[in-house]
Amino acid sequence: MTFVLKTSKRKKHFIFMWLPSLVGMVAVSNVYADELDTFQFSAGINKLYDSNLFRQSVNETSDQATISTLGVRFDKTYALQRVMANVTYIDNKYEKSDFLNYSATNYNAAWMWSLTPNLTGVLSSARTQRQINFRDLQSAVKNVNTTTENTFRAEYAPHQVLSLILGYSQVKSENDRAFNAIASNERIGVDYGARYNFPSGSYISLLGHRRDGTVNGRPLNTVLQFDTGFTDYEYDLEVSIAENGKSNLVGKLGHVEREHDNFPLRDYKAWIGSLSYQLMWTGKIKSNFGLSRSVSAFETFNSTYSLTDAATASVSYEISDKIQAGLNFRISERDFQGRAQFDTSGRTDREHSYGANISWRPIKNIGFSLSSTKSNRNSTLAQFDFDDTLTSINVDLKI
Repeated sequence: MTFVLKTSKRKKHFIFMWLPSLVGMVAVSNVYADELDTFQFSAGINKLYDSNLFRQSVNETSDQATISTLGVRFDKTYALQRVMANVTYIDNKYEKSDFLNYSATNYNAAWMWSLTPNLTGVLSSARTQRQINFRDLQSAVKNVNTTTENTFRAEYAPHQVLSLILGYSQVKSENDRAFNAIASNERIGVDYGARYNFPSGSYISLLGHRRDGTVNGRPLNTVLQFDTGFTDYEYDLEVSIAENGKSNLVGKLGHVEREHDNFPLRDYKAWIGSLSYQLMWTGKIKSNFGLSRSVSAFETFNSTYSLTDAATASVSYEISDKIQAGLNFRISERDFQGRAQFDTSGRTDREHSYGANISWRPIKNIGFSLSSTKSNRNSTLAQFDFDDTLTSINVDLKI
């Protein structure tokens, strides 16, 4: 694999600038961290080089970004209860496109509660901030999305075989700027169903979901048929087949239907699903294969939602107990549908990507990794075509 950052004086200066930091991290790494510690602290530096930051078909903009992270993790078991929390501060800085700079504080916390061995569940909360993907945004602007999710889930398994499941969720997705295609919204949901557990570790489950949503920051628009509320109904059947730790097959089939409060022309329904297969070929080689179909709202003047079919494959090789390497591949077709009621100009994106990665962890407290991914999108609308190479160097420390 050819690493992109390799020739200029600036890039050489960057490498030498990092050396004191890396040496210092190795020096302090004798303060060992154990996965069983109640508290664990982490830090990392990730240097990215993106050949086409804004995923444009012409006038491509390349840039480098430095992502610095600081985190703390808490994990404690009290009798039948377990409490876990992760808080991470992330600082994103770009070399040329500094208007994209932002910092974020992300967290996730969970109380894995148990009233009895037969009545268990999870109470959780999470917050994530990230720049909206330029594959969708298609404009060189900063638009950070903040998503917060609070969930409650209870399972009752009187005989440790059949579990009855009931859940409740609140999800809020908020954009810095108005973005009609994937608008800010709030959803309140209820989950219900059952799962049958086999002694081998395999299971089969049937779940239903209802989510009532409100669109924020976008007024009702009778011309473009932009609504302010919706209801999602989803049902899915999932089967997992495990075989002695050597392989795992998980299949899921579902149906999603969205109904809008005011404009039925924006309604949609679709079958979705996924199939993933993990196989341990030897003690050092493992692979993953996947097929999926997903649906998501994407509201413009000529589309209502997008339907994506994807196939993925990856293989990893443990060169030694400290060095691992891997290859990955993805191909997808994304069709923007619901357009017939609004416009005749259709859009279908065909995209493929492939990459390689290698990681080295000389001791369990510090790790180094290098990865590179090449992506290409070919759309029926030429302005959405792009080629991109994304290369990353990462250093992480746990104490």
